[in-house]
Amino acid sequence: MSGNGAYRSKFGSLIGVLYVGHTSCKCLIYATRNAEVLTCHESPLECLSPQSGWVEFEPLAIWATARTCLEAAVQNLIILDINPLDIVAVGVCNQRETTVLWDRTTGAPLCNAIGWCDTRTSSVVGSILQRVRGKKNYLKSVCGLTVSNCFSALKIRWMMENVEGVQQAMDEGRAAFGTLDSWIIWMLTGGVEAGIHVTDVTNASRTMLMNLERCVWDERLCRFFRIPSTILPEIRSCSEVYGYINEGPLTGIPIASCLGDQQAALLGQMCLNAGQANCTIDEGMFVLFNTAQEIIDSDNGLLSTVAFQLGGARGDVYYALEGAIAHAGSSIGWLRRTLALEPPATDTMNNSAAGLLPDGTANTQLMASFCSVSSPVPPPYGEPKTIVGSGSRGGVIFVPAFSGYYTPYWRYKARGMMFGITLQTTPRQILYAAHEAICHQVREVLESLAKDCPTWPRLTKLTVGGDLSEQRMLVQMLTDLNGVLVERPQTSTPACLGAMLAAGLATETLSIDQFRQNCVPPIDVFNTAFNSSQRDMKFRRWKMAVDRCLNFDSVSESDPVKLIGDGRDPDTFVRCSIPGSVFLVSSFALVVVAQLMRQHGFV
Repeated sequence: MSGNGAYRSKFGSLIGVLYVGHTSCKCLIYATRNAEVLTCHESPLECLSPQSGWVEFEPLAIWATARTCLEAAVQNLIILDINPLDIVAVGVCNQRETTVLWDRTTGAPLCNAIGWCDTRTSSVVGSILQRVRGKKNYLKSVCGLTVSNCFSALKIRWMMENVEGVQQAMDEGRAAFGTLDSWIIWMLTGGVEAGIHVTDVTNASRTMLMNLERCVWDERLCRFFRIPSTILPEIRSCSEVYGYINEGPLTGIPIASCLGDQQAALLGQMCLNAGQANCTIDEGMFVLFNTAQEIIDSDNGLLSTVAFQLGGARGDVYYALEGAIAHAGSSIGWLRRTLALEPPATDTMNNSAAGLLPDGTANTQLMASFCSVSSPVPPPYGEPKTIVGSGSRGGVIFVPAFSGYYTPYWRYKARGMMFGITLQTTPRQILYAAHEAICHQVREVLESLAKDCPTWPRLTKLTVGGDLSEQRMLVQMLTDLNGVLVERPQTSTPACLGAMLAAGLATETLSIDQFRQNCVPPIDVFNTAFNSSQRDMKFRRWKMAVDRCLNFDSVSESDPVKLIGDGRDPDTFVRCSIPGSVFLVSSFALVVVAQLMRQHGFV
């Protein structure tokens, strides 16, 4: 590549990154010399919800949108008078766990793709937990994951049991499975004619079918879920040439990187060493803690997963502990859309109503939530009297367990709840509580980390990214309620930056040292303004609310509910009084016997 550098434009070698997320698809083209984004094209993805709790997508619509983004980004380069031939590689980055099944002989999807936060697999989860006597960590020592709705194996199992034609396609050897990265790479490299069926270690580690230690599909896991291994893609590293684009303006360009978005963000924010952690806040929220080559089996609700593998098949595999939080931005978007919660336009809200952040800068934050709507930013942090009315001590608590509670409890039947509501409760207080919920859930993850890694240095710094991290007040709240220093790189796309780095390493147009020196964005630093007693008081109240949320399903519909004095059972008072009467009579008898024994000299 370096030999052709003299013939390139003033920007040098370029790398494109195709990102397929939960709410949108985008293509960014970077100048490798300094990670400058030369152009970007983004298009929304249509999320379908045919039933309550269902989240699905049309795979062909995803592919059409991805292809449009890629072609539009290349066209933008031409408009900017930059030669598309300067592009040396394309990387792929994707929302993890979303599951696609297609017919490899026709290229047609066997059904819609099931999104990562879909809850239709609850019946499958229940049946599996019944098989293993409720041990949700039954497979964790092999795959690193707990039995939960979000992982791909359970979605495949649901498709096999509920979608006509899927089982037949598997029996006939026509079915192919993939997460979004596999589907996009297969289509980019030729589909039915020449498509390459691959995935990378980060996405494979989210399926519950990969042996975490050996990074290969595990036959025992396949047998457990009764999934034929013939449908699975080949597992590769995160940074190597998988194949070449088959058609379009980038025909012949290598696809040189592939990562799940959370791991890509870890890489893009240069959390390359053991003990470093990053937190991505979008529609969901994920905290990844780099454990280097060590696999730590968590006893406190964290997942063991692959962080990245660079340098091809012979490169070292880095692992991470992960805390997964299902709802962050999606809970705020739900409050705004479904409950129409918008703070009143008062003098104290002038900045946010005008689209300004508390520091007066323009708000460019995009809510990455499938249920978000265009609206002003939440109230400025640092105005407690206008936000929580009578003070935080009597404020609202909101637990957004819409599709169960992930880390650290993994209770798929838990449901969201709201506490502390009075006739004086305002929309501002409820929105504030939703932001506090994000921060308290991060603390739960950090406390689990401290328990799982007691001999490691205490985590004192957290790197944040994602669309919601552009809210300055939320990041400040995060550091206040967790007592850690928070660094926010000045980029809204750390995942795409990580995919760009991996592709650059695979094509030898970038090195780690060069990236660290020229491509790492400047950072904003946030320090806490709270003391530990303030944080702990708020967190104790949060934990009490979570306990009620987790026990939402503890009472069965068939359990009788009997209230004293409800008129249904006239003998209730008598039965309830019997134990007390027996106690009183027996106590009196003991006193009399003791007195008689004393009188007769027995005592």
